This record gives sequence, C-alpha cells and structure tokens, in this order.
Amino acid sequence: MCKVSVIVPIYNVEKYIEKCVRSLFEQTFDDIEYIFVDDATPDNSIEILSELLSVYPNRAINCKIIHHKENKGLTGARNTGISVASGMYIIHFDGDDWAEKTMIEDMYSMAESQGADIVLCDFRMIYTDKIVNYYTVDWSDDKVSSLQNYICYPWNVIWNMLVKHDIYMQHKLKSLEANAAYCEDFNLAVKLLLHANKIIHLSKILYNYNRLNISSIMHNTSVNFYR
Repeated sequence: MCKVSVIVPIYNVEKYIEKCVRSLFEQTFDDIEYIFVDDATPDNSIEILSELLSVYPNRAINCKIIHHKENKGLTGARNTGISVASGMYIIHFDGDDWAEKTMIEDMYSMAESQGADIVLCDFRMIYTDKIVNYYTVDWSDDKVSSLQNYICYPWNVIWNMLVKHDIYMQHKLKSLEANAAYCEDFNLAVKLLLHANKIIHLSKILYNYNRLNISSIMHNTSVNFYR
C-alpha cells in the first residue's frame, strides 16, 4: 500500500497537462500512487502523458492509467479513481492545474504528525492578468461551527484536501454523477468533513488553480462543459 493516491481526470487538457504532470512527478514526496483517468478525451492529452512517463521512469512504475470508453464527466472520472485507489490518503487534482513541489510531503507530514483525517491547504487562482491567494477556514473542536464557516466560505473545493482513504470506504462516499458538473466539489467536500474526526488547516499555499482554461466549468455554468 502506498501512502498517498493522487487522482487526475483527463479531458481536453492538452495545453496544460504537461505542467500538471511534471508538478506531480517532481514532488519531494516519494511514496505516491498516480491514477490518471482518461475520460474519453478527444485531444492529445494521453499522448503527452505517455511521453512524460518515459521522462520520469521512477514515477511511471507507480502510475495507473484507466481509460473510459465513453465520457462520464469529471465526477464520474473521480469516482473511477476512488474505486481503484490503494493509498492511505487520497487527494484529487484537475488536469489543468499544478502543485507546489512540497505539496504532498507537507500535507502528509501534517496529517501524520497531528493524527488528522483531513488536511486542507491554501491555494492561488492564476488569471491572465493577476494572481489571487485564497486562505481556507481554520478548524476548531466545534465541528458544527467550523462546518458553518466552511459552508459560508466561497470556495468549497475538493482538490486542496488530503483525506484518509478509510473515510471514503467506511461511509461509501463518492462524487455525485447525475448531471453534476458545477459546484460538484461542495457536496463531496462537506460529506468528507462531516465524517472526519480531526481536520487541520495547513496555512500554506500549495495548489495552483488555473483560470486560463476557457473550457473550464468556471467559465461556463452549463453541465455540458467539463471541469
């Protein structure tokens, strides 16, 4: 069993997938399982990924590439990844975003040292003309109050959360799939947080969210768009 499973859905991200994958393969943390879910992408994303596997052979041996015969959407791809993950912890990534090189090490170390079920990090939004930093909410022993603060926070996302695998399995948690393409993170994130015994906010910006991708769901609220 590896320590951390990273799940990356792939669909129409050929312009960005190289930066995403390099940031994951160049992590300072070694014991990572990479799960790439090809959600029937029509572009060259998988070919680019394959080329990168030859560049990072030490990472390639810990990679799984799963191919969907037909597009299932972001949440469907994530659920496929969850179903095959073997790590002690799970973290999700979008194929057009990228990580700071110490992200997995920092979050895993915090989880282990603090006995946390979930660790949340801070993140930044990358626009064409600016960069905006976002700091997630702090957590206290008062779960109700903490959840209320989190629900009121404008960015309830799944990709800044390192979560114990057991929480997914014990409570049979997964992403909503029925036409859920906008704010789909909110539903799963809140359920994971609800079932966690200890939650830690790591006050460090470790995830870079790409707002340059015009095909992103953040640029169009239609469920026909993939993000």
